[in-house]
Amino acid sequence: MLWLYVAAAAAGALLGLSSLRAPAVLAGSVVFVAIAVVLMAFRRWPLLEAVINVFMLLATLQFSYLVGLSGIRRSVGGRLKSACADEVVLHASEKTQQSLP
Repeated sequence: MLWLYVAAAAAGALLGLSSLRAPAVLAGSVVFVAIAVVLMAFRRWPLLEAVINVFMLLATLQFSYLVGLSGIRRSVGGRLKSACADEVVLHASEKTQQSLP
């Protein structure tokens, strides 16, 4: 079961760093819940323990998604840039181009 938590953390971080947003996280959540339910039914876990593990698995996926979303990326020049700063600069440059005659 530990490998499933590691896979959820890695998948969440990769989804946060990619351009895929909410639909990909929703699909990832459905996949991880399905895998967890099948494994827990196969091993005949008690219901309360299974529910707690599914919630912990989803919390791991969501938290690592947020970490990846707010993660720091290295630019080509070696300076540190945040993902939000890149979007703000891009949005500002689009507004500037629209206001030019």
